[in-house]
Amino acid sequence: MFSFIFGASTEGRSPPTIQEGHKAVEVVIDGERLKVDVDVLAEVSGLFLQVQSTDQKECPLLDFPGGLERFRDIVGFLVDHEPLAVTEETVLDLMEATWLLECPRLLEDVMESAYAKSLSSRRRAEILEHILPYTAASSPADSEHAAELLASMPNETDVLGNWTEHGMVSSMSPSVTPALACGQFLRLFHFETLMWQTTERAAIRLASELDSGDFILGPRLATGSLRVCAELLRLQRLREEESGFVTTAMQPVSALWKNLMDKPLRAKVSWDSHLFALRCMRRRLAAAAPPSMAARTSAEMAGELKEDEQAHTDLPTELCEAAQDSTLICFVELVAFVDVERLYPNWSALLIRTLLLLEGPESGLARKVFKATFAQSLLVQRLAWCPAGAPAVPAAWLADVVAHPDSSKALLRVLAGYRSMEAEEFCDLVEHVLLAQFLSWDHCNHMILQSELVNELVGACLDAGRKAAALPGHAIPSLGERRCPAHWAGQHVLWRLEHLGRRLFDVSFVFQEGFLPHSWPDCLEGDGRAMPGPLLRVMAAEDDVCCPQPQVVEVQGTCLWDEGLLTIPLLRPTMMEGRSVTEKPILHYGRQVIMRHLWYKHSGTYCDVPKLKSLWDLACWSLCEDAGLIRQALEYLKGTYRELCRPQGSWTADSEEAIFQMFLAIDLSVLPMQALQSPWVPVQVQTVRLFVQQKPADQFHEELQQEFGRATEHLKSIDLQCAKLSEKLNVVEQRTVMNKSQISESSIALEEHQRRKREASK
Repeated sequence: MFSFIFGASTEGRSPPTIQEGHKAVEVVIDGERLKVDVDVLAEVSGLFLQVQSTDQKECPLLDFPGGLERFRDIVGFLVDHEPLAVTEETVLDLMEATWLLECPRLLEDVMESAYAKSLSSRRRAEILEHILPYTAASSPADSEHAAELLASMPNETDVLGNWTEHGMVSSMSPSVTPALACGQFLRLFHFETLMWQTTERAAIRLASELDSGDFILGPRLATGSLRVCAELLRLQRLREEESGFVTTAMQPVSALWKNLMDKPLRAKVSWDSHLFALRCMRRRLAAAAPPSMAARTSAEMAGELKEDEQAHTDLPTELCEAAQDSTLICFVELVAFVDVERLYPNWSALLIRTLLLLEGPESGLARKVFKATFAQSLLVQRLAWCPAGAPAVPAAWLADVVAHPDSSKALLRVLAGYRSMEAEEFCDLVEHVLLAQFLSWDHCNHMILQSELVNELVGACLDAGRKAAALPGHAIPSLGERRCPAHWAGQHVLWRLEHLGRRLFDVSFVFQEGFLPHSWPDCLEGDGRAMPGPLLRVMAAEDDVCCPQPQVVEVQGTCLWDEGLLTIPLLRPTMMEGRSVTEKPILHYGRQVIMRHLWYKHSGTYCDVPKLKSLWDLACWSLCEDAGLIRQALEYLKGTYRELCRPQGSWTADSEEAIFQMFLAIDLSVLPMQALQSPWVPVQVQTVRLFVQQKPADQFHEELQQEFGRATEHLKSIDLQCAKLSEKLNVVEQRTVMNKSQISESSIALEEHQRRKREASK
């Protein structure tokens, strides 16, 4: 009767059975000892499987849940097949012991017990919160949540021990061979896998048996493995799809009744699927982060309400940057529950990386997120040009965000890596993205076309054409290192690059200031303005005003024109376009290019007159208003005329006529008179200049006479109108006099009528 009321006494319980020939080990718990059969326990427990492979006679288990009595009950169940008492007081101890011993059979029996089947929904929720942390890793040693529980385990060498240089294993029984050790390792791995799978099934089973009002997604349910969290999200979605109006309306009443009759829910925070999925991913990222960052993140996550606060904020930038692909690939099941419209900027970058790992560049969802968050997220922008080991966002996606100025910066950084690109990839990028999508936007002009990189790209493309034109066995001499990358090969590809270089030259001619030497702006950090530098000397109109002999302009700096990559025939289509688009300084830079070309080629002799005449016509000097350029042209013509007229010169009447026409093509009126005082300036030119100077006065006099004639005619028309108005005024005055006389007669007749009427009435 006494034992029935207070339970059976444990003083008289027989020790666990130890079969003959089996290895026995004393388990020490809180100073008490119990000898157990290790060989039998090794068949069902991963912990004792490790103990079996060592020579240890003792196995200390510090802070074992429930103490020695609970351990005795477990050993009796596993060895002697005694019934296991699963009650309200023992259930949590048994679950913790399950993971300490790595015994999946024990957990299965606990979940199949009558007590577990009779649990209320609220109690199942508490046990679910308790068991979820154990699913966070495939073994207790790897689980951040079970680390404190495993701190009391003995510090033993793993089943394979430490291999010596002779191929043996230290800290193991001499009878254990490497082959046997490998077999034991596989058994241990099997135990860990079973333990993880069993715990996962138990957690999902408990979650599926919860009532709708008790199944609350929050910080308490976000402690499990990613797979379990994904299953919880699927259960939540299924419940939302199956719940009807009546069920939803009755939930508050049901919750109130349960609070009165059962334990209240411990969960204080409720999330939707989106926040829950993000929180699960954040926990995994924090666990995989470096120790210093992980410690700071763990401190931020302390407390349920604090976690709810963190769930509504963005992911820290350093944590996002530290995320490895091996961590992101684990989010495959959680991504489906994320609402991309509610993502914060850093989360967007992380989601794009994950989707690229899962689906590749063809991911439509990743492209949608990239387009929606590019303007707000610096990390999303960096994915296009600085993936840091992550799969790069395809550069073609930048066309979706071309309206944002930062897209030009991103494209510029992508193009900066052209030397590592394949030739066809580079061509597709420039043709389909830069020229087809970005060219019509102002920020592209200021950030890309003005950059020094475009000068390099044009040089590389045109050098590819020169490489393609080289005959086999005849290398084309180049200045220094070849601009075209060595791995760009193939005739068709090289000619495509050459054509692409011509297109880039045409669209960026003005922004590159004619591809002449100048100081390029810092398009990424600066204001995008080119600064005049010491690389190009511009001749002023007042330089040495009176200089009878021709001056020679010194060319400074180097450019693509000097290397022969840019040639005058390439300039001709651009200059023809400049004649029709006079509002752009195309002709101005073209004239600078032509004059630099002439001075660069000058080595004591001047250009032939026919060739010079062709270049002069190309420059279209009649539209030039730059006094400095006109002065350079004058000095070059003076030198050419002097060379033509010297005794050994090739003077002809046609040459002199051509020289005279070239002098007339430039507007010498912008130069001081002293600049023309040279024997090498034809007298006819000075005469024409005087006529040109006189022409404005004559033209003004003629215009003044025309204006005087128009004014006279206008005065005559005014006089005629005044005469007509005077006649009309006279007619009006006559009518006024007549009207006044008629009014007077009417007044007299009216008075006479009234007088007669008064007399008749008398």
